[in-house]
Amino acid sequence: MPDTQEIIDGIAADWVARLSLDTLSTQDREQLDHWLAEDSRHQDAFAEAHHALSLMEASLAFDAVANPVQSPRSEPPANQNADIIAFAPKKSLNKEQHPTSRKMSWKRISAVAAVLALALLGGRVWIGDPVIYLSADYHTAPGEIAAVTLSDGSVVTLGPASALRVDFDDNARLIELLAGQADFRAKPMEDAGNRPFIVSAHNGTARALGTRFIVDERSDYVTVSVLEHDVEVAIDTFNPGTVEKLVVSPGRSVRYDARSLGPLEDINPDRIVSWQHGKMIFDRVALREVVAQFARYHRGEIIIANEAVAKRYVSGVFETSDPQNVIDIIARELGIQKISVTPLLTILY
Repeated sequence: MPDTQEIIDGIAADWVARLSLDTLSTQDREQLDHWLAEDSRHQDAFAEAHHALSLMEASLAFDAVANPVQSPRSEPPANQNADIIAFAPKKSLNKEQHPTSRKMSWKRISAVAAVLALALLGGRVWIGDPVIYLSADYHTAPGEIAAVTLSDGSVVTLGPASALRVDFDDNARLIELLAGQADFRAKPMEDAGNRPFIVSAHNGTARALGTRFIVDERSDYVTVSVLEHDVEVAIDTFNPGTVEKLVVSPGRSVRYDARSLGPLEDINPDRIVSWQHGKMIFDRVALREVVAQFARYHRGEIIIANEAVAKRYVSGVFETSDPQNVIDIIARELGIQKISVTPLLTILY
């Protein structure tokens, strides 16, 4: 899948932000060097992200001089709560160390700067972790759904903001779901050299005993929903050498995390695949989970600043084409407050 300029800009901005925060490991730096060497567009976008960061730093420095912080005359009232975010960007790298930036519009500078600001504050930006992105064989951007045919004839439909790595050999067909969700239509073993079709995510695997199942990777757990035939799900437990297994039949789903594997309720196939038709269906689902789902369709960060709000239940059928409008509707119906700091940052409380 060819990279759009928007995706390239997002990756470059995330790399620059992480460099500024000095959070890159040796492996990360090797990944960055490889990415820069792949395409001159990567080098240009990287230089422009540095330019945007320099503009941000200059603006902050000017604001600090023009509007110095004044010491408060008195302490705030005891019942007044204040959240203070201190932002002190590190010195940018010298221009001589990086490719010369080509001229770009203020509109694009603003967009890249906004991505940098979110990345520097630790938010999820544009395509997620670039290390995951770069190690993937197939990936999608937020809001994008794509179907790919693997070398054995199996078809995988990738959900938005998803990534996977494929490792086929003479003995097995191995796939690692690095992020997001995917609908797997596996070619039967007898038609693929008797090689098992196995999908890994987090600490578990899903082995196809039939043809079709969906794996959904979340931040702290994974669900496997079976649509056709059986799937064997297995996880590594905390006990060394112990593997917990469960065979899941069609119309059923399981959920596993770092500690346990267990069945969920029966599934409605139409509901499970609704994301492929531009819809999300929720039945008394916590707002935290709803926001996590729609974050895959939204280029930016949606933050819930109130734990009580995060636990509120949401029910309904929503279109995925306009996630910001969905968040507006949910906020209005639940009677909660919403602030859009930038088009890339929304806060619910």
